Amino acid sequence: MILLTSNAEQIFWLGRYLTRVQYLCAAFPFVDDDRALQYSKAFALPAYNVESLNTLIINPESYISFHQQFQLIRNNILDLRGVLDKQSFASLQAQMKILVPNFTYICEVVETCHEVFQSEQEDIFVFYSLGVCVENLDHALRLGESSLHIFKEMQWLIDCLQQKGWSTLNKPWQLLKTDFNQASFHQFCDQIQYLFEVDV
Repeated sequence: MILLTSNAEQIFWLGRYLTRVQYLCAAFPFVDDDRALQYSKAFALPAYNVESLNTLIINPESYISFHQQFQLIRNNILDLRGVLDKQSFASLQAQMKILVPNFTYICEVVETCHEVFQSEQEDIFVFYSLGVCVENLDHALRLGESSLHIFKEMQWLIDCLQQKGWSTLNKPWQLLKTDFNQASFHQFCDQIQYLFEVDV
C-alpha cells in the first residue's frame, strides 16, 4: 500500500496525541502540589496546584482535557478509513462511538489504539512511532527527564525515513543529538512538518 503524505501526517499526529494521553493517564489525578506545579509550568497550563490542575484536565472545554484529546484522536482515526486494516479500523471505530467517555474509558481506548498501530504494516508503524518518539522527546525536554532510550529508538526511525527520501531530516537530527534543547527540538519538528508539506 502506498501511504499518502496526508495520511502519514495524520498517523504521526495520532502517535503524538495517543502518547500525550498515555502520560496524562499515568499522572492523573495529581496528588502532590509541587508535582502539579512542575507539570503546569512545563506545559504552560493555567494551574497552580493539585486542585486547579485536576479540574483543568477534566474540564471538557479545556484543550488539555481528556475530552478534547479524545476528540482529536477520534477525528484522526475516522479520517484513516481505508488506510488501516479493516478489522482494526472497525474495532477502533466501535470504541470511538461513546459520546461522553470518562477518563478511565479514554485511557483504556488509548492503550488499545497504541496496540493496533504497533501491529500495523511498516509505513504506518514508522510514522506512528515517529509521532510517539517526538512526543516522548517533548515530554522529556519539558520535565527534564532522561531521553537516552528515546534517542536510540529515534535513530532507527531516522534510518528508515532516509530510505523513504527524508534525507534532509538527518542534519537537524544530528544537531538535536548533539545539543538537546528547545531550539534544536523545534528545528527538528519544523523539518518534519516541512517534509509533510512538500510531499516527499
